[in-house]
Amino acid sequence: MFKDILLPMLEGDIPESALHHARVLAEGCGGRVTALVAVSAYLPASADWVRRPLATYETLHQAATSALAEQVRNVEARLARETVQHEVRGSQAFWSTPAEILAAQAHIADLIVLEARRPLDEPGRHLFAGALIGSGRPVLLVPASDTPHALGRVLVAWKPSREAARALHDAMPLLQAAARVDVLIVDRKGSAPADGDSDAMLIEHLRRRAIEATLVHQPCTGASTGETIAAYAAQMHADLIVSGGYGRSRALEQVFGGVTRFLLEHATIPVLFSH
Repeated sequence: MFKDILLPMLEGDIPESALHHARVLAEGCGGRVTALVAVSAYLPASADWVRRPLATYETLHQAATSALAEQVRNVEARLARETVQHEVRGSQAFWSTPAEILAAQAHIADLIVLEARRPLDEPGRHLFAGALIGSGRPVLLVPASDTPHALGRVLVAWKPSREAARALHDAMPLLQAAARVDVLIVDRKGSAPADGDSDAMLIEHLRRRAIEATLVHQPCTGASTGETIAAYAAQMHADLIVSGGYGRSRALEQVFGGVTRFLLEHATIPVLFSH
């Protein structure tokens, strides 16, 4: 169950779509939403520590402290209008990057809810990667324009990998509450033939957890596996995609593409990623 849901508010604004999704999930399981507010005064050039006078950093610390207090007040005022249990947590790790702040705070959460504002810029990608890889917790990525609704139809993008297995089990509370669960295996040309025994064991594994799932083998119909997953999600009118994240290094995904990168940049419905 998602009892402790972390909602990052690291850019000074309130991600309304992510907030609504976090609220719906928390209310559904009697959980709590923790809004993480942070200000980063991180200076990436190490040589600057030598060149700049100490007073510069003292001034930056004072400015960051003041900005954090104002943001905490704004977030508390916004969440006061919600009925869900909530907490506003201000991080004073001013000299860490936003991704480092988020990863450290997420270690004691059940789920991170992030909002994807497209086109996604490099800081947004870095924050997502830091949350997913650095925290060890699942990340629910929701489009900025998405309206929260029941996650009745769930598509699980499956392959026999560590990341996919982690995502499947992290998503169990959502799968058990879903009206329909399709487990999609994308068959690429030249890949090993399907293992019927493994398929049957996977479905039985879910059935023992009161999840009646349908296994679907789909040829790679688009230019990439990610496109095939997105197309099938549209075909079944899915409300959520469950996927492993960064099965290969982020650097390789950035150069050659991959399922994580495609869904991160193009998914029009929420995606639950695990690494």
